[in-house]
Amino acid sequence: MKRLFLFAFYDPQGIVGEAALRYLGALKDLGDIVLATDCDLQPGEADKLAPLVLSCTASRHGEYDFGSYKRAFLQADFTGYDFVYLVNDSVVGPLFPLEPYLQRMEALGTGAFGLVLNPSRKAPHLQSWFIGLTPAVFLASWFREFITSVTAVGRKEDVCNRYENGLTRLLEAHSIPYAGLYTLGGNTVYNAVGRLFSQGFPFMKKSAFTRHGGSLGPEVSRVLSGTDPGMAEAIVADMDRLYGEEYRRRFLSDGPCRSALRYLRYLWRKVTGQ
Repeated sequence: MKRLFLFAFYDPQGIVGEAALRYLGALKDLGDIVLATDCDLQPGEADKLAPLVLSCTASRHGEYDFGSYKRAFLQADFTGYDFVYLVNDSVVGPLFPLEPYLQRMEALGTGAFGLVLNPSRKAPHLQSWFIGLTPAVFLASWFREFITSVTAVGRKEDVCNRYENGLTRLLEAHSIPYAGLYTLGGNTVYNAVGRLFSQGFPFMKKSAFTRHGGSLGPEVSRVLSGTDPGMAEAIVADMDRLYGEEYRRRFLSDGPCRSALRYLRYLWRKVTGQ
């Protein structure tokens, strides 16, 4: 199978961190990569990407991940590819070898598939941080029209509704079957990182590092202790860079009681607005 990954990258400091390099390296072993950023890169950072990607465009555009997917799509030559993936770096990983997961998704036999299907009653959708498409989708004129029409819409919630949920609605409108390797409702993929890792889930959402007032430390620590040491070191290095070494140490050393206290403080601030 020949695969092309359209990779949406973002870093608030404009740095290609160690965890992102490991993610891109794992993808490169399984296919080709075209990358686009929603940030300006610091001098020399694009050089890190050159051995890993076919092409890269880097600029702050404010259209979130779908704006980067659009730019990568417009750069790409789709000749000869069996699958095109939309992937972004809102996660760290892979925490396990990735190829078996791709093979399982591709064997689902659907026109589109994702690592995660959210079965929301109101708006079931494939989570857009890891979606695979067959030629019936990525070569279709209606998909080109959809992806190339992406524009800035303001709030992230509006982006999710128009583009993440909108892509699934578009698949339904064109009678394209879709499926997810995992069916995870609500915020499970964000909140249950430890449990998902124990079940073999191959990624962890970056938001786990700060979510709910930084109360997921024990779960994140469990993931880091169980994955490849090189990957764990890369994740810790990026945490130190982005959040500070002191925060990372406190976050990962918190026990269940202290984490519960953090969560209660988070709830109090949320309820009181303080």
